Amino acid sequence: MNIDSYSNNFGQRTVLTIYAHADDEVLPAAGTLSLMSKAGWNIRCLILTDGNLSSSPIKGTRHQEADAAGKIIGATYEFYALEEYNFSTQAVIKVTEEAIGRWQPDLIITHAPQPEKYGHRDHEVCAIAVSNVATRKNITLWYSAPPVFLRGFEPNFFVDITSVIEEKVAAIGCYESELNKAFMQLDAILVLSRFWARELGQKDGYFEAFEISRQCVDASFFTAMANNHQVIKHS
Repeated sequence: MNIDSYSNNFGQRTVLTIYAHADDEVLPAAGTLSLMSKAGWNIRCLILTDGNLSSSPIKGTRHQEADAAGKIIGATYEFYALEEYNFSTQAVIKVTEEAIGRWQPDLIITHAPQPEKYGHRDHEVCAIAVSNVATRKNITLWYSAPPVFLRGFEPNFFVDITSVIEEKVAAIGCYESELNKAFMQLDAILVLSRFWARELGQKDGYFEAFEISRQCVDASFFTAMANNHQVIKHS
C-alpha cells in the first residue's frame, strides 16, 4: 500500500501513537512516521510518562529530546505524567479515550503486547489499555516491534524505510540521555532494520515491522491499493 496514495484519496489523515516513554515511538516507527508525515499525515505522539526516571537528572530533558525528534519525523508530542512502573490500565484507558476525542485518529500505533518476563511492565499495561479502547471504538490498530525480546510478536506488515533510514537514526539520536542503552546504539538500530528486510527475503534495504491488530477501511481504500507504488509492502 502506498501511503501517499492513501492520503490523497482520503484527505489528511491522523495517526496517533501511544507509548509509555519518550523514545519508545522512534525506535520501532520513526521511519514509518516520517514517511507518513511526508505524505501529508498528521502525526500525533502521546507519551504517558514525563521521564522522571530517565537517565538524565535534569527535569524536562525527555520533553526537549522528544521535541527535537519530532522536528525530524514531522510529529507533535503530548506528555502525561503517569507514574512509571505504577500506572494502571484504567488510567491509560482514560488518557486514550480523551486523546481520541481530541484528534479523531484514523490509525493508532502502540506497543505490542508481551508477557512481562520478556517485555517492560509499562509497555504491557499500555498495550492492553490501548487495545481495549481501539477495539471498542473500531479504530485501526497496529502494534510496533519491541526493541528487544521479540517473543510473541508476529509481524504481518512491513514498511520499507530505506529512503528515511538516516532520519530514523537522527531521531533516535535526539534522545541523548538514553544512548547508553544497548538497543539505542547505531549498530543495533541498523541490524534490526536489516533483520526485518531479511524476513522478507530482501537483500538490501531497511524495514520496520508491525502487527496489524485491527484494520478498518471503506471503499476508497481499494482505490489507494490499486495505485500502489510499493512504498509500503504488506507480507
